[in-house]
Amino acid sequence: MNVHNALLILTFFIVSGCSDSVDKATNEPSPDDHAWKAQTDALDKAKNIEQMIIDAADQQKNRIEEQGH
Repeated sequence: MNVHNALLILTFFIVSGCSDSVDKATNEPSPDDHAWKAQTDALDKAKNIEQMIIDAADQQKNRIEEQGH
């Protein structure tokens, strides 16, 4: 009986330790809980900044063209 209980408890800990983190309300993996969150956030921020630079360059180009004509 002791061996059976020990195996049951050990199995419980192994299964619970290997489970993914899930949102308790929806029982789905939480999108914010992944190993590369900081890196993906930095990439998203860089893409936003890149778009801002492109937009500013386009605006400057348009102003230059308007002054030239």
